[in-house]
Amino acid sequence: MEKFEPGRTYFGTLSCAHSDFPVLCVKRTDKSVWFTKNGYRDKRCKAHIWDGHETAIFHGWYLSADKTTGGDFDPLTI
Repeated sequence: MEKFEPGRTYFGTLSCAHSDFPVLCVKRTDKSVWFTKNGYRDKRCKAHIWDGHETAIFHGWYLSADKTTGGDFDPLTI
């Protein structure tokens, strides 16, 4: 199972923004993950298991532990 790891960059998505953006995982516990992004307040997020990997919501952006690359956002998924 893919889990969020401190020090790794993950790419969040938000359909209405038609883009994805990088956030840095800075800390984790068994149930929580902390992320940081320039221009946003650092935030603790609850980690959920979904389809074999962890997911979280950071300021409304969906994050998945298996999304470690950007630029592959599909605007037709809206």
